[in-house]
Amino acid sequence: MSEPLPGARRILRADEGRHLPVWRLDTFGDPSMQDEARRRPQTPEEQRAIEAALLAARQEAERRPHGEAIRRETAAPDSAAAGTAPPPPAPVPAVDPAEAERIKTAAFDEGYAAGYDHGSAAARREAEQLRTMARAASGVFDRFETELAPRLLELAIELARQVVRRELAQDNNMILAVVRDAFNQLIGGETGRQLLLHPSDVQLVRAHLGEELELGQWKIVEDTGIEAGGCRIATQQSDIDATLATRWKRTLAALGQDGPWSDDRA
Repeated sequence: MSEPLPGARRILRADEGRHLPVWRLDTFGDPSMQDEARRRPQTPEEQRAIEAALLAARQEAERRPHGEAIRRETAAPDSAAAGTAPPPPAPVPAVDPAEAERIKTAAFDEGYAAGYDHGSAAARREAEQLRTMARAASGVFDRFETELAPRLLELAIELARQVVRRELAQDNNMILAVVRDAFNQLIGGETGRQLLLHPSDVQLVRAHLGEELELGQWKIVEDTGIEAGGCRIATQQSDIDATLATRWKRTLAALGQDGPWSDDRA
């Protein structure tokens, strides 16, 4: 007799054995019943039930192999003796740390070199731009010094000349300040004092400085060669020129310029 399958030793559910033939104790003693049961063909329902039972037994056998219990029994003492499960193996790194460090260092050096080259190129461009601007500015300054500055100075001188002429025409009292300034240049004790004025300024000077002129024994001399607004002082000891032409030349000399005060330049 063949050995039954290990997985078939289980209790069938009621629905699984509903169509199976039922054997009673008295049937084993009755040969006719045994022969009849052997000869009776199985119905389709019985065949399906038998096939379902076999399939269930086969699936149970596949889920629970025969050696599983044995393996658990043999492995249990080892685990109990050890006390704890063996530690899992250490993970193997995907990349060698030394290789990773080398790659990192190479990437840093490459980035640094690229950044240095880029910065150096930008600095050279900026320096070239600054040199270009400096050359342009130097050219502008040179042109200003050689062309524009002299023209500006000539314009300023001409404007000053026109302003002085306008002030003299509008306020002839300026001759009084010119005469007093000339008197202050005397050293004292001069004899033969003469004050040379334009005829249009004589009356104004007499009206405001007559008493001072008498006390100093000054003699007023009308001179058409002297432009209105200026004067000259002549003594036996000194000669003071306070005419407009002379004062103008002194002003221009302080600016490093030279030019006459004349009608053809006005």
